[in-house]
Parts: sequence; C-alpha cells; structure tokens
Amino acid sequence: MTAEQSILERNGYTPDKKTIKDNSVVATKGGDKFLIKKITSHQETTIKMRAEQSILERNGYTPDKKTIKDNSVVATKGGDKFLIKKITSHQTSGSADLDSEIEILSTISHPHIVSCKNSFKGNNTHYVVMNYCEGGSLAAKIREGQPNHESQVLSWIVEICVALKTIHEKGLIHKNLTPENVFLTEFGTVCLGDLGKINKNCSTSTQSTTNQTINYLAPEVFPKGTYDAKSDIWSLGCLLYELCTLKPAFSAGAATKLMPTITGGHLPSLTEPFSPELRELLNDMLSRNPQSRPTASEILQCPIMINCLSEKCKSTVETLQKKLGDLRGLADGLERVHQGTTFGSLAGGVIGAAGGITSIVGLVLAPFTLGTSLIVTGVGVGVGVLGGVTAGVSNITKMANQSADRKAVRRIIKEFEEKINAVVIWLQELMGILHTINSRFATEQRQFNKDNLLRLNAGIRAGRGLVGIAELARLAQVINIGKIAAQASRAVRVAQTLTGVFSALFVAVDIFFITMDAKEIHHIRQAQAAEDTGTSSSESESSQNKTPVRSEVMKFVRSIRQAADNLQKVLDELKGIISSLPSVQDKGASWS
Repeated sequence: MTAEQSILERNGYTPDKKTIKDNSVVATKGGDKFLIKKITSHQETTIKMRAEQSILERNGYTPDKKTIKDNSVVATKGGDKFLIKKITSHQTSGSADLDSEIEILSTISHPHIVSCKNSFKGNNTHYVVMNYCEGGSLAAKIREGQPNHESQVLSWIVEICVALKTIHEKGLIHKNLTPENVFLTEFGTVCLGDLGKINKNCSTSTQSTTNQTINYLAPEVFPKGTYDAKSDIWSLGCLLYELCTLKPAFSAGAATKLMPTITGGHLPSLTEPFSPELRELLNDMLSRNPQSRPTASEILQCPIMINCLSEKCKSTVETLQKKLGDLRGLADGLERVHQGTTFGSLAGGVIGAAGGITSIVGLVLAPFTLGTSLIVTGVGVGVGVLGGVTAGVSNITKMANQSADRKAVRRIIKEFEEKINAVVIWLQELMGILHTINSRFATEQRQFNKDNLLRLNAGIRAGRGLVGIAELARLAQVINIGKIAAQASRAVRVAQTLTGVFSALFVAVDIFFITMDAKEIHHIRQAQAAEDTGTSSSESESSQNKTPVRSEVMKFVRSIRQAADNLQKVLDELKGIISSLPSVQDKGASWS
C-alpha cells in the first residue's frame, strides 16, 4: 500500500488504481465516485500567491514578487511604493480593536509615523496599506557597526519622541519599539512603524524574533502583563543605549535568563564621551518604576532636546535653501537648452540621439539626479525640414512616460515636501514646549536661587542636575507667551500653504514628461520663426508673460519658477519663526 492510498483510505476513500495520475485519482466512498485533486504544497503556495495578486490588483496595487512574504508585500500604485501588511483571520485577535486602530492611524498625517493609507479585505485576509520607507531601519544602522555621534543619536531620538507623543495622545501604544521597527525614509527622516495591534496580528513568532522583542520589554510587562505608554519609554531607553554603544541594553542568550536580568539585574548606563545630560536622560528612561519614567512630552522638555529640535530646524531650512537654488538652476538650464542648443540642432533638419532634445534635457538635469539623465537618452527624433514629424513621436512619449527618470525630478519635490512638513511639526512642538515651560514657571517667583531651583526640579523633568532646570528657568524669563501663539499660528499657515505648492508642481512634472514629444520641436521652430521676423529683444521680453507659452519645456520652466517663488516665501516664513526662538545655550537670547 502506497502512502497516498493509505491517506485516502484513512479518510474513507477507496482509490481506483487504474485512474491514479500525478494530480488526481478517482475514488469511491459509500458507493459514490469522486474525483480527488492532488495539490502539492508548492502548488498551494502558487495558487495562494495568484489569488493574493488578483486581490491586490483589483484594488489598484501591483505587487513586487521579489518582496512577497507571509505577512507583507511591497506594491506600487500610481508610481508610489507601499508596504502592505497581511493579517489572516486566524491571526486576528480583537477584530473590532484592530479596525479601530487602523481607523485612527488613517487619520494621522505625521512626518515621523508610517501612516495607514488604505485597508481592504479578501480571502479571509485583512490588507493594511502603509507608506514604504526606502531608507531601511535603525537596526540596519546598528548592524553597520559605525559609531554614532551624540548629535546623530539625539536627532533620531527626538524624532521618535515626537512620534511617540503623537500616538500616545491618540490613545495608542506602540508595544514593539525596537530598532527593526524604526524606519528611515530615503531622505533620512525617522518614521515609527509596526505599532500596536497591526504588528501583533501580522507578526510571525520565532525564537529569534521573540528574544529580540524581549530585549526591549519593560520589567512590569513580565509579572503582570501590564503595558502602557511608560513601557514604550523603557523600550526607547533600550534603543537609546544601543544606538550609543552598538550593543543591546540587555542580553543573556535564552529568554528564561533574559527576563530576570531585565527585572532585577544590573541596569546599563552610558559613560564618556556622552554628555552628562544624555546619561541622566537614559537613567530616567530605564527606571524600573514606571511612574519614575518621563513621558514623551517630558523628554522633549529637556534642554538637550529643545536645543536639538531648534538646531534641526535651522540646519534643515539651510539645506532646503541650497536645494531651492538647485531647483532654480534646473529651470535656468532648461531655458538655455530651449533658447540655444536646440535651435542650433534644428538647423540640420534632423535631430539625432546626440543633439536631440531628449538627450540635451537629460544632460541639463543630470546634476540634480545624481548623474542619471532626466529623460531616456539615445532615442532619435526625426524631423522634416518643414517641421513635419517623420519618426519617433509615440516612441518618445511612451518611454518618457514610463521612464524612472521622471521619478528623479519628483524625488526633488518629494524631499522638499517631506522636510518642510517635518520642520513645521518640530516648530509646533517647540512652541508647545515653550508654552508649557512658561506655564510651569509663571506661578513661581522669578528669583531662581538654589532653594527655588531645587523645589522646581522636583516638579519638572529637566535632568537631575540644576543646570537643566536653571536653563528652563531662564527661558521662562524671556518667553513672550503672546508671540508663541502668533508663531504657532504662522507655522500652521505655512503647512496649509504647502499642499497647493507641491500638488501643482507634481502635476507640472507629470504633464511635462507625458506630453513632451516631437510636438515640442515643432513649437520651438515656430518660436524661432517668430524671432526671425525681427522682433526686438526688449519687445520680446516685455511680451513674454503675455504670450501663451506653447513649448512644453517653457511651460515646465515657468511652473518650476512659480513653485520656487512660493517655496521661497515658505522658507522665509520658517526662517522668521526660527530666528525668534530663544536659545537654550545663549544666555542673552530673548523674544524680541
């Protein structure tokens, strides 16, 4: 008796040996005949993948087959990448709570939180669509083994704290704050992901992943199973220690040995060259008494964190100002191509791969796309002497529309959008922190002698030393609460302005790449013919803005310049807010 026959007979079926095939067999049961299909585990996986792909495609997502895992897949939609979490019905514990959490996450639009873009169900599986972070995770940074400077560690931690503050205020808890779940965008912005029930329900448990998670669990989780916002702070302390030392805060091999180490063993601490303020902050985070740990809001109120946020605002705006110059340079380069090189090429009657607008524009934009050409090079465009199109129109349109080079320009715009949104959030946090500081000290005497500072230190978390509390006391003296409110309102208006600016520029990029084909050359010839009629340069210049722009290149140039002007206004607004911030270090700072 074969193994297959034995399996069938255990289930009550008697196979007809003459009908046995690789994928089927006829068998009888209770006098009735049945056709039994045989599906191997490999075939079952293939069927599941096809069914899953069909569900994703019906919802507009194209999965990357190389990224398919049991619990997730990377997919594209409209040129953007997404990470889709898969939660099967047997994994779901508390479906109503999961739905509620997804609904809350879908309402959060935050530069430091991996947002939930969409969700849908199919084949007993819940699909949760999240933003995809192309910069990897902090776990990858740690594995690189390169020591991190304190300023870099603080930059990551302050962004995580801003995210934690937001989700805690929404009534959510992360519950799995590890380096693997802190992601980086392609521009280096921290994004907190895999939080709460979404992570719990779609995770696959192995001994390795279990130990990695236990390393970051707070002591109170083990005996009582209690987990709240203060437990996230303990995990943040473990993460802070690991980023500084490149070693886990707790490690003891097996989970049975790790738990006693966390609940009663030696607590890790930092030494020089890390600053006393950072060392004290870690000690506060890794307090075994949850009530003694600071909240995310209280961490952000520490002078070392206030200074970090302030410096990040300044340096990011300075970087964006330089990139804005690059964006304007891009427009200038395109215009030079339009007015010079392309006209020279047209004199020959035929534009080839070396002199055509396709390759010329690509060369102009190469400095802004890390050396890659903006539009596919090597595509020839045939043009008759009288401007008639003879070849290449549909080919160029198709290739330009499908080219990854269009994404390179969108990448420049996306970086502006991401970083300006982050600066606005940081400024809003700073305004809130300064308002809190003013409120805390408003009822106290403004004479900050040692006794008063000790009394104040008992009610505010600024580090255990008096230096931190003295800095906050000094800030309270110089803060103008009315100006704080005004600056906060300005920051909100800046954020509202951005939506229209970036939306318009994204549309301009798409239109440019889709429509710029051989028609462009025809319009340029017409423009050149108009110039040859003898129109003076001054007349031409004065009427430039009155004449409809037919050239796709010049339409794009105008869109870029308009967007650059609007972005400059936004940057000037941000600079004005930043310049008004009191410094934690400069004792002469004031709200002027």
